[in-house]
Amino acid sequence: MFGIKANQHVLMVWSAPVNAEELQAFVGELKSAVGDGGKVSVENAEMLTSSNHTASSFDHVLAGVLPPFTFQCTVDCLGEVLRTLKPKGSLTVRTTDAASTQSNLKLGGFTSVSEPRNANLTDEQKRDVTAPVFEVTCSKPDFEVGSAMKLSFAKPAAKAPTTNTWNIDLNDDDVDLADPDDLLTEEDLIRPDPTSLKVCGTTGQRKACKNCVCGLKEELDAEDMKSKEASKKDFKSSCGSCYLGDAFRCASCPYLGMPAFKPGEKVKLEEKTLQDST
Repeated sequence: MFGIKANQHVLMVWSAPVNAEELQAFVGELKSAVGDGGKVSVENAEMLTSSNHTASSFDHVLAGVLPPFTFQCTVDCLGEVLRTLKPKGSLTVRTTDAASTQSNLKLGGFTSVSEPRNANLTDEQKRDVTAPVFEVTCSKPDFEVGSAMKLSFAKPAAKAPTTNTWNIDLNDDDVDLADPDDLLTEEDLIRPDPTSLKVCGTTGQRKACKNCVCGLKEELDAEDMKSKEASKKDFKSSCGSCYLGDAFRCASCPYLGMPAFKPGEKVKLEEKTLQDST
């Protein structure tokens, strides 16, 4: 009966509406098939996921094998069946929706899913059904859920060649080694100004933060002013109109903000022009 042998552990999954007397009689037949050394468990499909059966504890699972064959192979139900089955354990399902059942079994992780075939029903069972009933069998893979194995097509890492490699003898008098000091230029030997190494404790760079109180902002502003003054000394107007005033000056003109002056005139701002008149 369904390939069940003595001493096996079998799980019978049923779904309503099932005749209680037929269910009890069928469970008695299963117990006779497995004998005293076997075990038969009965579970409602809706309660299967919360039943907490031991993992890999059943040799065979029967689902929906009693009329009216309305068992639904949901993803959660099939996942629990797969968990409780032993590796290579088998599952037999009877259903009137063969195509959907076969697809769900493959997606659920079962292997060796058979083609749907007509279920071998008794004459009494045939009288109670109005649609063809199919039987599908499958099995759990020969490994446990969560196990791992090496891929067979993985290639070993290539070993580095041991021939045709460089071998320098540092004790050889014919080998001339460069003096590290000869690689340094005169600029490399100049000691940097300590003030140029000062960085902001917040930004970690030579850039003042928004609320700078360490004096770096003032130092950078002074350096920027010196740079601008130096650029003014070497500045040559490309338009020749800088002396006419801001209306004739470009955006990068160093004379922006200064009053107009005569060509060649040395521009110098008086101290009073920098003071607030109010």
